[in-house]
Amino acid sequence: MENKTPLYIRLTAGLLLFGSLITSSVSAAAVQVIPKGFNQGSAASAKDTQISEKQLKANFSKAVRAYRKELRGYWPDAEVSSTTRAVFYTPKYTQKQVIDFKANELQISMPSIRQGKVLNYREMQKKLKKTISNLLSMDLATAINKDPINKKMEQLSGIRYAQDLGAMGRDLILGELFRDERPSVKAIERMASKLTKSAYIRYPAVASLKLAFTFNDRTTYIVKLPEKRLRQKAKRYKPFVYDYAQKYSLPPSLVFAIIHAESSFNPLARSQAPAFGLMQIMPHTAGKDASSLIYKRSKVLSPSYLYNPKKNVQIGAAYFHILYYRYLKGITDSRARMYCAIAAYNAGTSAVMRTLTGRGSIKKAIPSINNMAANDVLRKLIRHMPSSETRDYVNKVLSLKKTYAQL
Repeated sequence: MENKTPLYIRLTAGLLLFGSLITSSVSAAAVQVIPKGFNQGSAASAKDTQISEKQLKANFSKAVRAYRKELRGYWPDAEVSSTTRAVFYTPKYTQKQVIDFKANELQISMPSIRQGKVLNYREMQKKLKKTISNLLSMDLATAINKDPINKKMEQLSGIRYAQDLGAMGRDLILGELFRDERPSVKAIERMASKLTKSAYIRYPAVASLKLAFTFNDRTTYIVKLPEKRLRQKAKRYKPFVYDYAQKYSLPPSLVFAIIHAESSFNPLARSQAPAFGLMQIMPHTAGKDASSLIYKRSKVLSPSYLYNPKKNVQIGAAYFHILYYRYLKGITDSRARMYCAIAAYNAGTSAVMRTLTGRGSIKKAIPSINNMAANDVLRKLIRHMPSSETRDYVNKVLSLKKTYAQL
């Protein structure tokens, strides 16, 4: 039975049932991908696509390499979308458009328009406004289907990317900038005009100024987005975040903090692992564990499924529930257990156990952890975890948790 703590909601009898629904993992050699139209009721009869973890990673790497090779002919950095940056190119690669969710800005690089040797700012701003308007009009399904890596993955793996989005596929990527979820064309045009007026040009460093403008002759505009945008995005997701936090006995502020830390609320988030969506779910690890809890069957969840914000949060919340209430249940101090679960969400339980005790086994490590004060556990995690990413991650989630407590 859990110790009482202000950090967690006491488990109800119904929630205790969830722990018993977790089944053993199936072999990664022949795992299943959630097909189009999958739901809990159709689990037994659904026809699934088979793909192994090795195949998924190999196909993803192949798709990324192919796309970046093509990009390098036009853009030397060959940047592709990541966890906090959604990157788009026009069909002939003349323009690069970035939504930087972490920096809270748009970065738009386009061919310079000149009158003689001087930039024609009026024409450049017209072009910029049109580009911003297009980005503001882009919905989730369109953005996913525009990504050549997703298209290549579909060809290599037979994975569908946008079919499981449902109604959320029509949500605008930057819909939080508008009062209405489905803003009018005029509202989008007004916002585009407002953002265009606040845009400024990012000039390259003086040393590379000549090279940048003679070789590429491109101009990069930086468009700062409203400071309240991130909070508005969180409010849009608040109903289902609260629902799943309650369902899996987690503080909503913790779920919000993990979303923020993992993706900065970018529904298009995709890492090199690859992990997908708001809470960065890896299909063959967290996805399989969580699907056991939710669907009574261990399945590899497709990127199509994980790009759905609502489903992604359900999987992420369920996985954290498993970490805290199942894998780490032997840690008696609730704060120490929470610190371990947060670190494990990022780095895995073995890495956490090894950092705290020198032993990767949870069973062997827990007695030693129970002899440590919660603050000592936290101090050791943020100072001695092998990955600097995980050390920063634990601090960031705990800090963000306080921020979202007032949402």
